[in-house]
Amino acid sequence: MRKKIRSITLVFLFLTGTFTVFSQGFGGKGSKYFLAGIGLSEHLQHYPENNKGYKGWMSPTAFNVSAQLEFGIHQYVGLGFHVGFDATPNLGASGVYYNGNYPVVGSSGYASFAIPIGVQCNFHFLQLIADKAGKSFADKLDVYAGLSAGSGPAFAVAKSNYKDAPYFYESEVGFLFYAGPHAGIRYFFKDNLGVYAEAGYGKSYVNGGFVFKL
Repeated sequence: MRKKIRSITLVFLFLTGTFTVFSQGFGGKGSKYFLAGIGLSEHLQHYPENNKGYKGWMSPTAFNVSAQLEFGIHQYVGLGFHVGFDATPNLGASGVYYNGNYPVVGSSGYASFAIPIGVQCNFHFLQLIADKAGKSFADKLDVYAGLSAGSGPAFAVAKSNYKDAPYFYESEVGFLFYAGPHAGIRYFFKDNLGVYAEAGYGKSYVNGGFVFKL
């Protein structure tokens, strides 16, 4: 009889602990999250000097679609990676510049798309505050701050309306780079499903969508 009571007690404690972990906004070490969202980004892009297409550095504001994975590695810290797709109809400012005696189409003659790939680290401080205060306000709500960095291919795509211009006018392949801070908030209206919003100057300016506990 005592063994049965002990077994039932252990099972109850295990289930209670499991429910507590997954009802928190951030579940701590061992938790996993998948985020899918849309937003705006401004990633620094570079195109090589090869007298083919656009060259130099640009930071276009682009429409961004992203997917993120985060793994809890500590009670209040998550580490993960992300991949996205940036697209903008206008790489940059208008105009024509000269390379020696040759006119070259300015950055407005190009659309651009890019594939940012990077890593991020988040500190979930609302969970820390809730634990220290002994309160439950972080059960469904998660507020965090972090850093992200990444790179990936970037493409300057020549616009068709410049095809008859006597300029250097070809599509070009370059790369992007970004690093910076961000802050975010998540709200879980179900145990494993919620919404999120982020703002910063790393992986995106602003970004929002759905978050899933895995």
